[in-house]
Amino acid sequence: MTTNRAWPDDYMGHLWAKSADKGEGGQPETLATHTWLVLEKLAALIRLRPTLPQQIGVPRLWHILFWATFLHDFGKVAPGFQQRLRGGEKWPHRHEVLSLAFVDWVAAGFTQQELSWVIAAIASHHKDAEQIDQSYNAVDSDESNLRQLAQGLDETVISHLWQWLADCAANWINEFGLVTFGVTEITLPPQPEAVSHVSRNIVSLIRKGLRQYRRWRREDLEEGGTPETVIGTLLLRGHLISSDHMASAHIGELPKSQLADAQRLLDLFNLPSIYDHQHEAMQTQGNTVLMAPTGSGKTEAALLWAVGQAQPGQSVPRLFYALPFQASMNSMWRRLNDDEAERKAAFKDQVGLEHGRSTLALYRRKLEDDVSPEQAVTSAKWNKNLSRLHYYPVRVLSPYQLLKASYRLKGYETLLTDCFNATFIFDEVHAYDAERLARILATVKYLREQYAARFFVMSATLPSLLRDRLNEVLAQPTLICAADTLYAEFRRHRLFLQEGDLLNPIALENIAEQACHGHSVLVCCNIVARAQEAFDRLMTLLPGTEVVLLHGRFNGRDRLQKEAIVRSATGSKSTERRPIVLVATQVVEVSLDIDLDIIYTDPAPLEALLQRFGRVNRRRLNKQGAPVHVFRQPDDGQKIYDADIVQAGLHILERHDGQLIDEAMVSSWLDEVYANATIRDRWQKAYQTSFIEFERACINTLFAFQSDEQLEQAFYKAFDSIEVLPACFWEEYEQIAKDDPLRATELLVPISYGRFHQIKKLRLLSTEPGTFPPVVEVPYTSELGLDFSKLTKQRLDPLEDF
Repeated sequence: MTTNRAWPDDYMGHLWAKSADKGEGGQPETLATHTWLVLEKLAALIRLRPTLPQQIGVPRLWHILFWATFLHDFGKVAPGFQQRLRGGEKWPHRHEVLSLAFVDWVAAGFTQQELSWVIAAIASHHKDAEQIDQSYNAVDSDESNLRQLAQGLDETVISHLWQWLADCAANWINEFGLVTFGVTEITLPPQPEAVSHVSRNIVSLIRKGLRQYRRWRREDLEEGGTPETVIGTLLLRGHLISSDHMASAHIGELPKSQLADAQRLLDLFNLPSIYDHQHEAMQTQGNTVLMAPTGSGKTEAALLWAVGQAQPGQSVPRLFYALPFQASMNSMWRRLNDDEAERKAAFKDQVGLEHGRSTLALYRRKLEDDVSPEQAVTSAKWNKNLSRLHYYPVRVLSPYQLLKASYRLKGYETLLTDCFNATFIFDEVHAYDAERLARILATVKYLREQYAARFFVMSATLPSLLRDRLNEVLAQPTLICAADTLYAEFRRHRLFLQEGDLLNPIALENIAEQACHGHSVLVCCNIVARAQEAFDRLMTLLPGTEVVLLHGRFNGRDRLQKEAIVRSATGSKSTERRPIVLVATQVVEVSLDIDLDIIYTDPAPLEALLQRFGRVNRRRLNKQGAPVHVFRQPDDGQKIYDADIVQAGLHILERHDGQLIDEAMVSSWLDEVYANATIRDRWQKAYQTSFIEFERACINTLFAFQSDEQLEQAFYKAFDSIEVLPACFWEEYEQIAKDDPLRATELLVPISYGRFHQIKKLRLLSTEPGTFPPVVEVPYTSELGLDFSKLTKQRLDPLEDF
């Protein structure tokens, strides 16, 4: 801390903001200390995006936020609150509401409209507007609740608060360097007048603040809100809550962003040469779509683009790397965070990981460093908490994490704040169906238009239908296409169409024969049940051979162990490579840096097949083209894919049976698929309907101060899974949970809500509704995962489950 800082210890040291159990180092935290720490974090966020107020048309936003932050916890001086911090009875009131009594002291520094923003920031920094309205009705003439809120607050304490402002505010503005950003000193009313004003009128001052907050929200925000007000207030609340939460967590200084120096990245990548599309990406400003062959360094191109978006003398404040599957997210987190033999990590110790099981992934990764399980738990929880606090400059996550903001889940304003001026990389958008893609792209459009966010979308192939949608939401982005000669150079796969079904005995014997010859074989099935059957039968055919099954229905412990085995045996840069048979579902399609010799796969849409092929001959050692075997059956989509799309793709592949696959031609193949009027019209209708409904229900109603429980339920129903505990683990779970609840969650298995409701309907749920974790009477083994095969088709219908 600075030596020139003014400090009010002489008269404020006895006033706490946090009890000993919440203060740093197990010590109580004074109100002055906590406020300084919150302002310190606010100053750091301001430096991340110094021109934000001008960009959104609210030029005095930093000035408003500084003073709102200084006042936000004044209400903690209430005797009831102070007693509670020292072990007394629970105080049933809201300190932020009491803080409104002091707003008049700084009123001279604001217009009336700006003062409403100050009031809103203070009143909302913990609870949504509706909760405050319900607890303290600004219209009701009964003032008993407000009198209880202010009870016992004497003039001495009020005087100390005024003195604190007078002694420290201007000094702290200078200490944080905030004059540069438009934060200015405010002339306070004389101390006797100010203290008397609050002491004599405290109830009416609180009521006046609440009424102004309520009226301003209704008239100036929800009914007649300009874009500046709508976006500005989202960022107003987001900045204060983020600053408050980071200060309360005592996270220390924010890491300095490394998102500015492309040459630094090139040195870390240690590339033997740079491709034209990588160089072009590094030079391109603004929204960009890249089409380049699988394995040709699209990730490096995207990262070079991201750091190239920095303004002179600044860094890009945040980079979000969005991927569709947990396995690919875990892999990308490692790639960006961990050093490798031939290259250094791009953003070591600066990368957050965010998905439903990220804490377990971080825990498992920490165990690899030979730390104790207790240390690994502490580290994983801390890193997860840092991600939740928006600490990391780089974040690897699912697009569904971003949709939490659109669906107004609690804390959505802080997430939106972190999106401002950020760069986003979206890898392989082919993985989302039309309805989900529409919601993702509607959010992309909103962030581009309102938050100055920039986007980089990359894929080996994109049909015109999808490129048109990207052009709409990204406002005609720059299109970078790898040269045809590069696509030709990256022809790594020779196509072989196979009669019948992958699961027929002859096909499985052929797969086993390839494994017996020392080849690493990828067997890719569309649904878990088929993958489990293929694995079971290959284990019988290949005694003594390493066969691994990977899908989304394993518990965290088994899933992470399997991912580690696969990376070790097939990672393109692994020093422990060995022959293996990997049986998997779509979880292998995206961003897994694995390299096998041969693939046998169920029929699927062309773009999905191409991604599966990308896990084979990645190092291009087989110059003749690694065999990629696609079976013709079952061609009904298996309730995962549109049957017409699968069949149209197979029809095109018939013309290229036995040939090397030229990825440069695949986009035209996809255009041919979607040239079918039935397929095109069905896709467009599903996309457009979902896009319009999502904008109406979510984007157009996105205001600050009001998370929405109904939208939250809709989000979890549409995008999330539910974790269950197989009954065979119940005793182990109970035993572990006593000492280590995090490690106990390794035993939980994610399933879809639809599958969960089927289980309940069949009375396979052995715990009471609402009990956590729900225990299910469904077989589970570490080899197969959660296994529904013992349940007859009459009892359990197939669902989308991979």
